[in-house]
Amino acid sequence: MSSILQDPGSFRDPLSKVFVGDGRVVRAFTEMGAADIDKVWKKKSIQRALETGDLIESTIVEPASVGLGAPWVSAMTHPLVPFISYPYEWTFSMLQDAALLQLKLTRAALVDGVGVKDATPYNIQFLGSCAQFIDAGSFEVRKKGDPWYGYQQFCEMFLYPLMLQGYLGVGFQQMLRGSVNGISIDTMRKLLPASLRHPRKGRLTHVVLHAAAQKRYADSNVDMKKQAAKSGLNAQVLDATMKKLEGIVSSINLGDKKSTWSEYSERGHYIESSLDEKQKFVRDAVASAPRKQVWDIGCNDGVFSRIASAHSDYVVAMDADPLVIDRLYNTLKAEKNEKILPLYVDLTDSGGGVGWRGQERPGIFNRGKPDIVMALAVIHHMAITFHVPLASQLDMFRDLTPELIIEMPHADDPMVRKLLTNKRDGIHDDFNLDEFERLLNERFTVKSKMLLSSGTRTIFHAVRKG
Repeated sequence: MSSILQDPGSFRDPLSKVFVGDGRVVRAFTEMGAADIDKVWKKKSIQRALETGDLIESTIVEPASVGLGAPWVSAMTHPLVPFISYPYEWTFSMLQDAALLQLKLTRAALVDGVGVKDATPYNIQFLGSCAQFIDAGSFEVRKKGDPWYGYQQFCEMFLYPLMLQGYLGVGFQQMLRGSVNGISIDTMRKLLPASLRHPRKGRLTHVVLHAAAQKRYADSNVDMKKQAAKSGLNAQVLDATMKKLEGIVSSINLGDKKSTWSEYSERGHYIESSLDEKQKFVRDAVASAPRKQVWDIGCNDGVFSRIASAHSDYVVAMDADPLVIDRLYNTLKAEKNEKILPLYVDLTDSGGGVGWRGQERPGIFNRGKPDIVMALAVIHHMAITFHVPLASQLDMFRDLTPELIIEMPHADDPMVRKLLTNKRDGIHDDFNLDEFERLLNERFTVKSKMLLSSGTRTIFHAVRKG
Protein backbone atom coordinates (compact mmCIF):
# COMPACT_ATOMS: atom_id res chain seq x y z
CA MET A 1 0.00 0.00 0.00
CA SER A 2 1.35 3.41 -0.99
CA SER A 3 2.57 5.65 1.81
CA ILE A 4 2.20 8.77 -0.29
CA LEU A 5 -1.04 10.72 -0.52
CA GLN A 6 -2.42 13.03 -3.19
CA ASP A 7 -2.04 16.68 -2.32
CA PRO A 8 -5.55 18.14 -1.82
CA GLY A 9 -4.59 21.16 -3.93
CA SER A 10 -3.55 19.05 -6.93
CA PHE A 11 -6.59 18.42 -9.11
CA ARG A 12 -6.80 21.18 -11.71
CA ASP A 13 -4.49 19.51 -14.26
CA PRO A 14 -6.22 16.42 -15.75
CA LEU A 15 -2.88 15.05 -16.98
CA SER A 16 -0.89 14.95 -13.76
CA LYS A 17 -1.30 14.93 -9.99
CA VAL A 18 1.01 15.60 -7.05
CA PHE A 19 1.53 13.15 -4.19
CA VAL A 20 3.44 13.81 -0.99
CA GLY A 21 5.01 11.40 1.49
CA ASP A 22 8.20 9.65 2.56
CA GLY A 23 10.02 12.99 2.63
CA ARG A 24 9.51 13.71 -1.07
CA VAL A 25 7.10 14.99 -3.67
CA VAL A 26 5.95 12.81 -6.57
CA ARG A 27 4.30 14.11 -9.71
CA ALA A 28 2.49 11.34 -11.58
CA PHE A 29 1.42 11.54 -15.23
CA THR A 30 -1.38 9.94 -17.22
CA GLU A 31 -0.58 8.45 -20.61
CA MET A 32 -1.32 11.74 -22.36
CA GLY A 33 0.67 13.75 -19.84
CA ALA A 34 3.61 11.36 -20.05
CA ALA A 35 3.63 11.67 -23.85
CA ASP A 36 4.03 15.44 -23.51
CA ILE A 37 6.87 15.12 -21.02
CA ASP A 38 8.68 12.52 -23.15
CA LYS A 39 8.68 14.93 -26.09
CA VAL A 40 9.74 18.10 -24.29
CA TRP A 41 11.87 17.12 -21.32
CA LYS A 42 15.21 16.99 -23.12
CA LYS A 43 14.72 20.39 -24.75
CA LYS A 44 17.45 22.94 -24.06
CA SER A 45 15.13 25.39 -22.33
CA ILE A 46 13.99 22.85 -19.74
CA GLN A 47 17.45 21.41 -19.15
CA ARG A 48 18.86 24.92 -18.73
CA ALA A 49 16.12 25.78 -16.22
CA LEU A 50 16.98 22.65 -14.24
CA GLU A 51 20.68 23.54 -14.27
CA THR A 52 20.13 27.11 -13.06
CA GLY A 53 17.59 26.13 -10.41
CA ASP A 54 14.79 28.11 -12.07
CA LEU A 55 12.97 24.76 -12.31
CA ILE A 56 12.83 22.43 -9.35
CA GLU A 57 15.11 19.37 -9.32
CA SER A 58 13.24 16.53 -11.06
CA THR A 59 14.03 12.84 -11.42
CA ILE A 60 11.97 10.63 -13.75
CA VAL A 61 11.04 7.31 -12.13
CA GLU A 62 8.68 4.40 -12.65
CA PRO A 63 5.35 4.91 -10.84
CA ALA A 64 5.61 1.46 -9.24
CA SER A 65 8.90 2.46 -7.58
CA VAL A 66 7.05 5.10 -5.55
CA GLY A 67 3.99 2.97 -4.82
CA LEU A 68 1.70 4.17 -7.63
CA GLY A 69 -0.23 2.14 -10.18
CA ALA A 70 -2.84 2.84 -12.86
CA PRO A 71 -3.72 5.29 -14.31
CA TRP A 72 -0.19 6.65 -13.81
CA VAL A 73 2.30 5.62 -16.50
CA SER A 74 5.19 7.91 -15.58
CA ALA A 75 6.33 9.88 -12.56
CA MET A 76 8.89 12.36 -11.26
CA THR A 77 10.28 12.88 -7.80
CA HIS A 78 11.13 16.32 -6.42
CA PRO A 79 12.69 17.48 -3.16
CA LEU A 80 10.34 18.86 -0.52
CA VAL A 81 10.11 22.65 -0.43
CA PRO A 82 10.98 23.61 3.19
CA PHE A 83 7.83 25.72 3.55
CA ILE A 84 5.01 26.21 1.03
CA SER A 85 3.91 29.84 0.70
CA TYR A 86 1.18 31.44 -1.34
CA PRO A 87 1.04 34.70 -3.35
CA TYR A 88 -1.23 36.41 -0.81
CA GLU A 89 1.63 35.99 1.68
CA TRP A 90 4.18 37.51 -0.71
CA THR A 91 5.14 41.13 -1.01
CA PHE A 92 5.07 43.29 -4.13
CA SER A 93 8.70 42.51 -5.02
CA MET A 94 8.18 38.78 -4.49
CA LEU A 95 5.16 38.67 -6.83
CA GLN A 96 7.04 40.82 -9.34
CA ASP A 97 10.01 38.43 -9.34
CA ALA A 98 7.69 35.44 -9.63
CA ALA A 99 5.99 37.08 -12.64
CA LEU A 100 9.33 37.69 -14.34
CA LEU A 101 10.35 34.07 -13.73
CA GLN A 102 7.10 32.86 -15.30
CA LEU A 103 7.68 35.02 -18.38
CA LYS A 104 11.35 33.98 -18.61
CA LEU A 105 10.52 30.28 -18.61
CA THR A 106 7.58 30.68 -20.99
CA ARG A 107 9.63 32.68 -23.52
CA ALA A 108 12.54 30.23 -23.37
CA ALA A 109 10.20 27.27 -23.85
CA LEU A 110 8.52 28.98 -26.80
CA VAL A 111 11.83 29.03 -28.71
CA ASP A 112 12.00 25.24 -28.29
CA GLY A 113 8.47 24.66 -29.53
CA VAL A 114 7.29 24.00 -25.99
CA GLY A 115 4.12 25.49 -24.54
CA VAL A 116 3.50 26.34 -20.89
CA LYS A 117 -0.14 25.48 -20.35
CA ASP A 118 -0.82 27.86 -17.45
CA ALA A 119 0.59 30.91 -15.66
CA THR A 120 -0.29 30.83 -11.99
CA PRO A 121 1.89 32.00 -9.09
CA TYR A 122 0.90 28.83 -7.25
CA ASN A 123 3.37 27.06 -9.56
CA ILE A 124 6.21 29.08 -8.03
CA GLN A 125 7.75 28.78 -4.59
CA PHE A 126 10.45 30.69 -2.76
CA LEU A 127 13.45 28.88 -1.31
CA GLY A 128 14.36 31.60 1.10
CA SER A 129 14.55 34.62 -1.19
CA CYS A 130 15.03 32.62 -4.43
CA ALA A 131 12.03 32.02 -6.69
CA GLN A 132 11.71 28.56 -8.26
CA PHE A 133 9.18 27.05 -10.68
CA ILE A 134 7.86 23.79 -9.20
CA ASP A 135 5.26 22.52 -11.71
CA ALA A 136 7.09 20.23 -14.13
CA GLY A 137 3.70 19.18 -15.50
CA SER A 138 3.09 22.62 -17.02
CA PHE A 139 5.17 21.90 -20.14
CA GLU A 140 3.62 20.48 -23.30
CA VAL A 141 4.21 20.28 -27.04
CA ARG A 142 3.16 23.51 -28.71
CA LYS A 143 1.23 23.17 -31.95
CA LYS A 144 1.74 25.73 -34.68
CA GLY A 145 -0.70 28.59 -34.23
CA ASP A 146 -1.45 27.80 -30.59
CA PRO A 147 -2.18 30.92 -28.53
CA TRP A 148 -0.55 31.50 -25.17
CA TYR A 149 -3.07 29.63 -23.07
CA GLY A 150 -1.77 31.14 -19.84
CA TYR A 151 -2.19 34.77 -20.92
CA GLN A 152 -5.46 35.48 -19.12
CA GLN A 153 -4.28 33.68 -16.01
CA PHE A 154 -1.04 35.66 -16.07
CA CYS A 155 -3.01 38.90 -16.19
CA GLU A 156 -5.44 37.93 -13.44
CA MET A 157 -2.90 36.46 -11.05
CA PHE A 158 0.32 38.38 -11.75
CA LEU A 159 -0.19 41.56 -13.77
CA TYR A 160 -3.42 42.89 -12.26
CA PRO A 161 -2.33 42.42 -8.62
CA LEU A 162 0.92 44.27 -9.41
CA MET A 163 -1.02 47.03 -11.16
CA LEU A 164 -3.40 47.26 -8.22
CA GLN A 165 -0.58 48.01 -5.82
CA GLY A 166 1.79 49.86 -8.13
CA TYR A 167 -0.79 52.10 -9.82
CA LEU A 168 -3.42 52.49 -7.11
CA GLY A 169 -1.44 51.90 -3.92
CA VAL A 170 -3.81 49.13 -2.83
CA GLY A 171 -2.32 45.92 -1.45
CA PHE A 172 -3.20 42.90 -3.57
CA GLN A 173 -2.89 40.27 -0.84
CA GLN A 174 -6.44 40.50 0.49
CA MET A 175 -7.91 40.15 -3.00
CA LEU A 176 -5.78 37.12 -3.83
CA ARG A 177 -6.67 35.49 -0.53
CA GLY A 178 -10.33 36.20 -1.27
CA SER A 179 -10.17 34.61 -4.72
CA VAL A 180 -7.93 31.69 -5.55
CA ASN A 181 -8.35 32.59 -9.26
CA GLY A 182 -7.03 36.13 -8.90
CA ILE A 183 -8.51 39.48 -10.00
CA SER A 184 -10.93 39.15 -12.90
CA ILE A 185 -10.60 41.16 -16.10
CA ASP A 186 -13.91 42.91 -15.50
CA THR A 187 -12.94 43.85 -11.95
CA MET A 188 -9.61 45.28 -13.10
CA ARG A 189 -11.30 47.27 -15.86
CA LYS A 190 -13.46 48.93 -13.22
CA LEU A 191 -10.49 49.55 -10.95
CA LEU A 192 -8.49 51.17 -13.76
CA PRO A 193 -11.13 53.19 -15.68
CA ALA A 194 -10.32 55.46 -18.60
CA SER A 195 -11.12 58.46 -16.39
CA LEU A 196 -7.87 58.00 -14.48
CA ARG A 197 -5.96 61.25 -14.76
CA HIS A 198 -2.59 59.70 -15.59
CA PRO A 199 -2.20 56.89 -18.14
CA ARG A 200 -1.08 53.57 -16.69
CA LYS A 201 1.32 51.48 -18.75
CA GLY A 202 -0.36 48.34 -20.07
CA ARG A 203 -3.89 49.38 -19.08
CA LEU A 204 -5.25 49.77 -22.61
CA THR A 205 -3.86 46.53 -24.08
CA HIS A 206 -4.00 44.14 -21.14
CA VAL A 207 -7.06 45.47 -19.30
CA VAL A 208 -9.44 47.43 -21.56
CA LEU A 209 -8.95 45.55 -24.84
CA HIS A 210 -8.59 42.23 -23.02
CA ALA A 211 -11.92 42.83 -21.29
CA ALA A 212 -13.57 43.78 -24.58
CA ALA A 213 -12.28 40.63 -26.27
CA GLN A 214 -13.46 38.45 -23.43
CA LYS A 215 -16.93 39.98 -23.60
CA ARG A 216 -17.04 39.56 -27.38
CA TYR A 217 -16.20 35.85 -27.32
CA ALA A 218 -17.81 34.86 -24.02
CA ASP A 219 -21.02 33.51 -25.53
CA SER A 220 -19.82 32.77 -29.06
CA ASN A 221 -19.08 29.43 -30.68
CA VAL A 222 -15.86 30.67 -32.27
CA ASP A 223 -13.02 28.11 -32.19
CA MET A 224 -10.29 30.19 -30.61
CA LYS A 225 -7.52 27.77 -31.67
CA LYS A 226 -8.47 28.05 -35.36
CA GLN A 227 -8.98 31.80 -34.98
CA ALA A 228 -5.51 32.17 -33.47
CA ALA A 229 -3.91 30.14 -36.26
CA LYS A 230 -5.65 32.20 -38.96
CA SER A 231 -4.62 35.48 -37.36
CA GLY A 232 -0.94 34.61 -37.65
CA LEU A 233 -0.43 34.17 -33.95
CA ASN A 234 2.98 32.60 -34.38
CA ALA A 235 5.77 32.18 -31.88
CA GLN A 236 7.37 35.50 -32.82
CA VAL A 237 4.16 37.41 -32.10
CA LEU A 238 3.71 35.64 -28.76
CA ASP A 239 7.32 36.29 -27.80
CA ALA A 240 6.92 39.98 -28.61
CA THR A 241 3.83 40.09 -26.38
CA MET A 242 5.69 38.45 -23.52
CA LYS A 243 8.67 40.74 -23.97
CA LYS A 244 6.41 43.78 -23.67
CA LEU A 245 4.82 42.25 -20.58
CA GLU A 246 8.29 41.84 -19.07
CA GLY A 247 8.84 45.55 -19.62
CA ILE A 248 5.51 46.45 -18.04
CA VAL A 249 6.01 44.19 -15.03
CA SER A 250 9.55 45.50 -14.48
CA SER A 251 8.41 49.13 -14.74
CA ILE A 252 5.68 48.91 -12.10
CA ASN A 253 7.01 50.35 -8.86
CA LEU A 254 5.90 49.97 -5.29
CA GLY A 255 4.69 53.50 -4.62
CA ASP A 256 4.47 53.18 -0.83
CA LYS A 257 7.63 54.30 0.91
CA LYS A 258 6.46 54.31 4.49
CA SER A 259 4.07 52.23 6.58
CA THR A 260 3.12 51.92 10.22
CA TRP A 261 6.27 50.04 11.15
CA SER A 262 8.66 50.56 8.23
CA GLU A 263 10.44 53.45 9.90
CA TYR A 264 10.20 51.93 13.34
CA SER A 265 11.74 49.17 15.36
CA GLU A 266 10.82 48.30 18.91
CA ARG A 267 14.53 47.97 19.48
CA GLY A 268 14.61 51.76 19.55
CA HIS A 269 13.10 51.50 23.02
CA TYR A 270 15.97 49.38 24.33
CA ILE A 271 19.18 50.54 25.86
CA GLU A 272 22.14 48.95 24.09
CA SER A 273 22.85 46.41 26.83
CA SER A 274 19.21 45.28 26.74
CA LEU A 275 19.44 44.52 23.01
CA ASP A 276 22.67 42.61 23.50
CA GLU A 277 21.05 40.55 26.26
CA LYS A 278 18.04 39.78 24.10
CA GLN A 279 20.18 38.65 21.17
CA LYS A 280 22.27 36.37 23.41
CA PHE A 281 19.13 34.93 25.04
CA VAL A 282 17.63 34.13 21.62
CA ARG A 283 20.89 32.66 20.35
CA ASP A 284 21.28 30.40 23.39
CA ALA A 285 17.66 29.23 23.26
CA VAL A 286 17.68 28.39 19.54
CA ALA A 287 21.10 26.75 19.75
CA SER A 288 20.12 24.58 22.72
CA ALA A 289 18.84 21.81 20.40
CA PRO A 290 18.93 20.91 16.67
CA ARG A 291 16.35 22.94 14.74
CA LYS A 292 14.97 22.07 11.34
CA GLN A 293 12.51 24.97 11.16
CA VAL A 294 12.13 28.16 13.19
CA TRP A 295 9.29 30.65 12.89
CA ASP A 296 9.98 34.28 13.73
CA ILE A 297 6.63 35.98 14.25
CA GLY A 298 6.81 39.77 14.09
CA CYS A 299 10.27 39.62 12.52
CA ASN A 300 10.52 43.30 11.49
CA ASP A 301 13.93 43.75 9.81
CA GLY A 302 14.98 40.15 10.43
CA VAL A 303 17.76 40.62 13.00
CA PHE A 304 16.56 37.72 15.14
CA SER A 305 15.72 35.62 12.07
CA ARG A 306 19.38 35.88 11.10
CA ILE A 307 20.47 34.77 14.57
CA ALA A 308 18.10 31.79 14.35
CA SER A 309 19.26 30.89 10.82
CA ALA A 310 22.79 30.37 12.10
CA HIS A 311 21.50 27.56 14.35
CA SER A 312 18.75 25.99 12.21
CA ASP A 313 18.06 24.60 8.76
CA TYR A 314 15.36 27.10 7.81
CA VAL A 315 13.61 30.19 9.18
CA VAL A 316 10.16 31.46 8.23
CA ALA A 317 10.19 35.19 9.02
CA MET A 318 6.69 36.69 9.30
CA ASP A 319 5.43 40.20 9.84
CA ALA A 320 2.06 41.92 9.49
CA ASP A 321 3.59 44.86 7.61
CA PRO A 322 4.08 44.07 3.90
CA LEU A 323 6.48 46.97 3.34
CA VAL A 324 8.75 45.80 6.16
CA ILE A 325 8.76 42.30 4.64
CA ASP A 326 9.36 43.70 1.14
CA ARG A 327 12.48 45.46 2.37
CA LEU A 328 13.68 42.32 4.13
CA TYR A 329 13.06 40.25 1.00
CA ASN A 330 15.10 42.57 -1.20
CA THR A 331 17.96 42.54 1.30
CA LEU A 332 17.91 38.74 1.46
CA LYS A 333 17.66 38.49 -2.33
CA ALA A 334 20.76 40.64 -2.74
CA GLU A 335 22.54 38.14 -0.47
CA LYS A 336 21.04 35.15 -2.34
CA ASN A 337 19.88 33.93 1.06
CA GLU A 338 18.04 30.60 0.81
CA LYS A 339 17.67 29.97 4.55
CA ILE A 340 15.25 32.74 5.52
CA LEU A 341 11.80 32.93 3.89
CA PRO A 342 10.15 36.35 4.42
CA LEU A 343 6.34 36.34 4.42
CA TYR A 344 3.55 38.86 4.95
CA VAL A 345 1.41 37.23 7.63
CA ASP A 346 -0.98 38.87 10.06
CA LEU A 347 -1.71 36.23 12.70
CA THR A 348 -4.83 38.10 13.81
CA ASP A 349 -6.29 37.49 10.34
CA SER A 350 -4.73 34.23 9.15
CA GLY A 351 -5.06 30.52 9.50
CA GLY A 352 -7.95 29.33 7.35
CA GLY A 353 -7.55 27.54 4.04
CA VAL A 354 -8.84 28.91 0.72
CA GLY A 355 -9.91 27.48 -2.62
CA TRP A 356 -11.91 24.30 -3.16
CA ARG A 357 -13.49 23.17 0.14
CA GLY A 358 -11.01 25.37 1.97
CA GLN A 359 -8.37 22.68 1.42
CA GLU A 360 -6.84 23.60 -1.94
CA ARG A 361 -4.50 26.10 -0.28
CA PRO A 362 -4.21 25.11 3.39
CA GLY A 363 -3.95 27.66 6.18
CA ILE A 364 -0.54 28.60 7.46
CA PHE A 365 -0.80 26.43 10.59
CA ASN A 366 -1.26 23.35 8.38
CA ARG A 367 1.84 23.92 6.25
CA GLY A 368 4.70 23.67 8.67
CA LYS A 369 5.82 22.27 12.01
CA PRO A 370 8.30 24.64 13.62
CA ASP A 371 10.66 23.18 16.22
CA ILE A 372 10.64 26.51 18.01
CA VAL A 373 8.73 29.78 17.58
CA MET A 374 10.01 33.25 18.41
CA ALA A 375 7.37 35.81 19.36
CA LEU A 376 9.37 38.93 20.15
CA ALA A 377 7.71 42.33 20.55
CA VAL A 378 4.42 41.03 19.18
CA ILE A 379 1.94 39.78 21.81
CA HIS A 380 1.08 43.26 23.14
CA HIS A 381 0.10 44.38 19.64
CA MET A 382 -2.25 41.41 19.24
CA ALA A 383 -3.67 41.80 22.75
CA ILE A 384 -4.16 45.57 22.89
CA THR A 385 -4.63 46.63 19.27
CA PHE A 386 -6.66 43.63 18.11
CA HIS A 387 -8.08 42.40 21.45
CA VAL A 388 -6.79 38.83 21.09
CA PRO A 389 -6.61 37.61 24.72
CA LEU A 390 -3.26 36.48 26.08
CA ALA A 391 -4.79 33.09 26.88
CA SER A 392 -5.87 32.63 23.26
CA GLN A 393 -2.44 33.61 22.00
CA LEU A 394 -0.74 31.12 24.30
CA ASP A 395 -3.22 28.42 23.24
CA MET A 396 -2.18 29.06 19.64
CA PHE A 397 1.51 28.80 20.50
CA ARG A 398 0.92 25.61 22.50
CA ASP A 399 -0.84 24.01 19.52
CA LEU A 400 1.80 25.25 17.10
CA THR A 401 5.16 24.48 18.66
CA PRO A 402 6.94 22.38 21.29
CA GLU A 403 9.20 25.31 22.23
CA LEU A 404 8.65 29.03 22.50
CA ILE A 405 10.76 32.15 22.93
CA ILE A 406 8.39 34.90 23.93
CA GLU A 407 8.82 38.47 25.09
CA MET A 408 6.35 40.01 27.53
CA PRO A 409 6.31 43.81 27.80
CA HIS A 410 5.19 44.91 31.27
CA ALA A 411 2.24 47.20 31.89
CA ASP A 412 4.63 50.16 32.33
CA ASP A 413 6.53 49.51 29.08
CA PRO A 414 6.60 52.63 26.84
CA MET A 415 5.07 50.81 23.88
CA VAL A 416 2.32 49.28 26.01
CA ARG A 417 1.47 52.72 27.38
CA LYS A 418 1.42 54.10 23.83
CA LEU A 419 -0.94 51.35 22.61
CA LEU A 420 -3.24 52.00 25.58
CA THR A 421 -3.43 55.75 24.94
CA ASN A 422 -6.79 55.67 23.16
CA LYS A 423 -8.20 52.62 24.90
CA ARG A 424 -10.87 52.77 27.57
CA ASP A 425 -9.44 52.64 31.09
CA GLY A 426 -9.59 49.24 32.70
CA ILE A 427 -10.31 47.02 29.70
CA HIS A 428 -6.73 45.76 29.52
CA ASP A 429 -5.91 45.57 33.22
CA ASP A 430 -5.22 41.86 32.77
CA PHE A 431 -2.27 42.68 30.53
CA ASN A 432 0.44 42.40 33.15
CA LEU A 433 3.43 40.20 33.88
CA ASP A 434 1.88 38.22 36.76
CA GLU A 435 -1.15 37.21 34.69
CA PHE A 436 1.02 36.36 31.70
CA GLU A 437 3.28 34.11 33.76
CA ARG A 438 0.27 32.35 35.26
CA LEU A 439 -1.16 31.62 31.82
CA LEU A 440 2.22 30.62 30.40
CA ASN A 441 2.90 28.19 33.26
CA GLU A 442 -0.43 26.45 32.66
CA ARG A 443 0.67 25.52 29.13
CA PHE A 444 4.47 25.52 29.15
CA THR A 445 7.37 24.78 31.44
CA VAL A 446 9.70 27.77 31.63
CA LYS A 447 13.32 26.73 31.02
CA SER A 448 14.77 30.20 31.48
CA LYS A 449 13.69 33.82 31.69
CA MET A 450 15.40 37.17 31.83
CA LEU A 451 14.40 40.67 32.84
CA LEU A 452 15.98 42.87 30.20
CA SER A 453 18.05 45.85 31.30
CA SER A 454 15.31 48.21 30.16
CA GLY A 455 13.42 46.98 33.23
CA THR A 456 10.09 46.84 31.40
CA ARG A 457 10.33 43.58 29.45
CA THR A 458 10.88 39.93 30.35
CA ILE A 459 11.85 37.26 27.84
CA PHE A 460 11.07 33.57 28.31
CA HIS A 461 12.23 30.28 26.82
CA ALA A 462 9.56 27.68 27.47
CA VAL A 463 8.78 24.06 26.56
CA ARG A 464 5.24 22.78 25.99
CA LYS A 465 3.78 20.60 28.74
CA GLY A 466 2.65 17.06 27.97
